[in-house]
Amino acid sequence: MIRNLLVGAVGSLMALGASQTMAWSQPTHKWIVMDALAYMGSDRATPEEKRAYDFYVEAANGQAEVAADALGQACYDVDNFRDVHIGSWWAGGHWSAPVFGLAHSLVGYNAYHHFINMTRGEDVHGNAHGGYSYQNRTPNGSFGKGDVVDIDKLAAIYLWNQELSKRDFNTTEAHYRQGSYSDWNAHYRDFQNISWQPSANAGEYWLSEFYKQPSFQAIGYALHFLTDSAQPHHAYSTSANNHVGWENWVEDHYKRDQFADFTAVRAAVGKYNPRDSLNGLITQVAGVAYTHPEPLFAKDYETRKAAAQALIPEAIAATVAVLTKAVNCLNDECGL
Repeated sequence: MIRNLLVGAVGSLMALGASQTMAWSQPTHKWIVMDALAYMGSDRATPEEKRAYDFYVEAANGQAEVAADALGQACYDVDNFRDVHIGSWWAGGHWSAPVFGLAHSLVGYNAYHHFINMTRGEDVHGNAHGGYSYQNRTPNGSFGKGDVVDIDKLAAIYLWNQELSKRDFNTTEAHYRQGSYSDWNAHYRDFQNISWQPSANAGEYWLSEFYKQPSFQAIGYALHFLTDSAQPHHAYSTSANNHVGWENWVEDHYKRDQFADFTAVRAAVGKYNPRDSLNGLITQVAGVAYTHPEPLFAKDYETRKAAAQALIPEAIAATVAVLTKAVNCLNDECGL
């Protein structure tokens, strides 16, 4: 019976491989960052934001388009990381994705670090909010009609009783621990019981790498975890509940419906203080996403459009704050 379930799960995961990304789509990530930098170079920006804009443009030899592309591409690239492997000796090893072939090239277990669960408080690691957890997920259909195929359950069936590799526990997970507590035996032996580190910690790690050695890559990587947190499914800890459909829809309509409205961005920018910690900024924008559960249950155009018009400017505004914060810190004006 278990073998049949596993075979069925593998087949379903392969069928979903081409669309299952578990984040904003990669182009959406890139556009958010590029639009944030464009805002910082506009007449709407504050002097502090313009100083940060100048820093990034000068780092690209004075070419704003090159700076925007480099930052956006780095944010895009995080979904291609293969730094989380799950498996067991009896499964023949540890893998960075569910199966080989097409799905293996498109779906990565690194995505489990891209969530911050705003439905609950402190997690087993001592974080104020945890990351993805199968046990603490928002079940498919919680707000109404969910997905026909529940990707959370399929993943749990496929990965039942499988572990995070010790190598990744000592590297990726250790990097994303950020002062919290983890024990491999207690926390990472059985997938269905794992509470992953939250996106807030992952973002903090990459921002600290930027301070050590400033680069478009490091700050862009940090921004990926920030922008993911503005996506409601990531604040509700679910890979199901119309997750993929919503993200594909936003990608399709982002430019067509002009979700990067700078008037709306300007109204949101003041909410995000560059002197707050990145953890705080990620938690803040995730809190906004949590107030918009509509994408978890609604598929109609008007509801999705209203949600995107609210959330994309918030994501851009928070990105402006982090890009500004990073330059402030290089000038010994960091805050938290």
